Amino acid sequence: MVESIKEALKIHHSSWIELHADHLLGNLQTLRKHSKQQDVLAVIKANAYGHGLKEIAQSLAGKVTYFGVATLREALELKEHHPQTPVFLFGHLFSHEIPAALLGGITLSVSSLEKAREISRISEGLDRKTSVHIKIDTGMGRMGIPVHEAAPIIEQMTQLKGLLLDGIYTHFPSSEKDDSFREGQVREFGLLLQALEKKEIIFRFRHLSNSAASLTLKTPMINMIRPGLTLYGIYPDASLNQTAHFDPVLSLKSRILLVKKIQAGESVGYGRKFVAKTATTIAVIPFGYSHGYPYAAWKKACVLYQGKRCPLAGKVSMDYIAVDLGNADAKEGDTVTLIGEDGSERITAEEIASWARTIPYEIVTRLNTHIPRIII
Repeated sequence: MVESIKEALKIHHSSWIELHADHLLGNLQTLRKHSKQQDVLAVIKANAYGHGLKEIAQSLAGKVTYFGVATLREALELKEHHPQTPVFLFGHLFSHEIPAALLGGITLSVSSLEKAREISRISEGLDRKTSVHIKIDTGMGRMGIPVHEAAPIIEQMTQLKGLLLDGIYTHFPSSEKDDSFREGQVREFGLLLQALEKKEIIFRFRHLSNSAASLTLKTPMINMIRPGLTLYGIYPDASLNQTAHFDPVLSLKSRILLVKKIQAGESVGYGRKFVAKTATTIAVIPFGYSHGYPYAAWKKACVLYQGKRCPLAGKVSMDYIAVDLGNADAKEGDTVTLIGEDGSERITAEEIASWARTIPYEIVTRLNTHIPRIII
C-alpha cells in the first residue's frame, strides 16, 4: 500500500517544480563570459535559493570551483553526496559545530582572530589543517574583520598551525550600485591585499563579486566570482536586466483541484474580498502560503491557464488559491503555471515579488521543501 501511494504521487503531483538544467548551465557560462572569471563559487545556500539543494548540486557538480552554503547542515549534506566539489561555509559556527565541520572537510569562513584560534586548536587536535577564507568587513557591517584592523590580525593568523589561509573576501551591501561607496570598498580591499603582499601573505582565492557585481565590476584583484540569484536566471535588481541575458531555471506548476460556477454577487475566500460581478468559473488550486505563495500578492496576482493570465479570486489561503477563469472550459487535473511560461505568456519570480512588494529572493527561497523538484 505504501509503495503504491508513493508511486501515485510520483506520477501525478498536485504541485511541482520543474528545473531546467540547461538554463542553469547556460547562466553559468554567461556569468563566466561576462566576468571573465573561470573560478566560480556557486552560491546554493537556502536550499539553492529554493530550487532544491540536491538537484542543483547534481547539475553543477564538477563544473564549479566551490559550492557555497550558509549552514553546517547543508554543507555536510553536500559533502556526503558530492565529495569531489569543495564546499565553502559562509556562516559563523558555534563552538560545538566546529569538529563536525572539520571532519567533514568543509572550507570555513573566519571573521575574527579568536575564532581562527579556536578552529586551529581543534584542527591540530584532529591532526589536520583546515582551509579557511578570511572575511573582511569593508562596509556590510555584519561579520568580518574591519578592513582597517585586518592586516596585523591576518599576520597573526599565519602563525596558526591548524589553518590553511586559502582565501580572502568581502561583501557589498549594495552591489547593484556602481557608486562611490562600492568604489571605496573595492579600494580599501585592494589596499589591504597590497599591504599583505608586501609581507608575502598571498591568497589563492580573492573574491567579492556576487551576482550584481559579477555583471558590473571589473577589477584584476579578484580571481573568483560567487553568483547566486543570476545562476537561477533571476535578476537581483531591475537595473541589471539589460546587462546580460539569463534564463529562469525554475517553473512552478500545480493542478486544478476543483472547478465550480458562481453567480453574480457570490463571494470567494476569506474576508469576501472577491465578489463576482457576473457569472464566472472558479478554479481551486492546492497551493497557498504554506507552500510559499506570498499572501501579500493576492490583489495583483494571476496564474497562467491555457496560455492566458487569470487573476486570483480573493486572498491567498494557507493551502489554496482560487482563480477566476471567466468562461474557460476547465476541468479537474488541468495544469496551471504559477511561475514560468505557458504559450506566449510568462510569469517570473521578479513579477510576483513586485505584486507582493518584496524581493525575488524571498519568492523562491520560501518555496516549501516538500514540493517535488524535477530536473528536465
